[in-house]
Amino acid sequence: MRKGARLTLWTVLLGPLGLIACGGSGTAPSGAAAAASQQVPAEAQVRPGLIELRRWQEPQQRVVIDRAGAVIGPLGEPMVRKLFVEPERLNDLLFFLRTYAPFRLRSGTGELAFGGQGSVRPGTVEQRMIFEWARKVTAEMNGSPDQDAYGLLVAWHRGGEAGVCDDVAVYLDGEVRAGSCAWPDESRGRLRPELLARLDRWYDELKPFQQASGVEGGQGQVPVRLTFAGRGSRDPSPQDFISLHTLAAALHRELALRRGGAAPPQPAAPPEAGEPPNQEAPAAETPGPALLLPPAPPARLPLPRAVLPPYIQPPPIPSP
Repeated sequence: MRKGARLTLWTVLLGPLGLIACGGSGTAPSGAAAAASQQVPAEAQVRPGLIELRRWQEPQQRVVIDRAGAVIGPLGEPMVRKLFVEPERLNDLLFFLRTYAPFRLRSGTGELAFGGQGSVRPGTVEQRMIFEWARKVTAEMNGSPDQDAYGLLVAWHRGGEAGVCDDVAVYLDGEVRAGSCAWPDESRGRLRPELLARLDRWYDELKPFQQASGVEGGQGQVPVRLTFAGRGSRDPSPQDFISLHTLAAALHRELALRRGGAAPPQPAAPPEAGEPPNQEAPAAETPGPALLLPPAPPARLPLPRAVLPPYIQPPPIPSP
């Protein structure tokens, strides 16, 4: 995680956790609700190269995201230009626009118009991913005090001693961030759609929970904390605990390998509830290339003059 975000994540999580678990007013439709929502594939009605988000519930807002950032404002009022808070957001936007075809998604809480220019027709999972990404970018630009935990689905921390720690955060839009006390900065990736679909099902089915346990490590017991911000009604089973721990550990290992360095040793998964901590537990899965999408090439700036909106075009060079 980013410097500071690692230290505050567990503090700020408790606030938005309740909102997320209760299915906050801005949550994208899913399951039967997604099927009931109006999905209008009217490509001609969507402006190419832009993502437009309209929120019906408070605060009622209109957000238009383009390559220069976004313009945001209350419905029916003047809008204000804002820049991306995170430098990676431009890469996210270009990936979405170049990969997926346009679509329009409508629900009781808002409407999303996606002006994609790609050839892949997005399914329910991809549409929800882009919807949650637009909501997260909006929260960042609005200066939300809990923006590091906005849309957080899974938070995993391993380690307890000073200088020995690993962190993973998985968000509703499929973004994965991993950090370590041994790294100068965090690593970032994006879940493949099939894995994100599995997490979406857990999110819709399971109640929110926090679990602290110990796993076998090189020096004995290594503390592990796992937080899941579900919004369902089913109590998690011991196998759910193990599956989520295994997934988080595998994501951390894959991002560590992507950095070009040696991955940390993988301890066994945490024991099931009621079992002694030293009892043998299933080993963590070896991460494969199917967990994360390949890293996208970074966006090159400055952008071509032709794609800049008129209101940020540089003035013409005066004649001598």
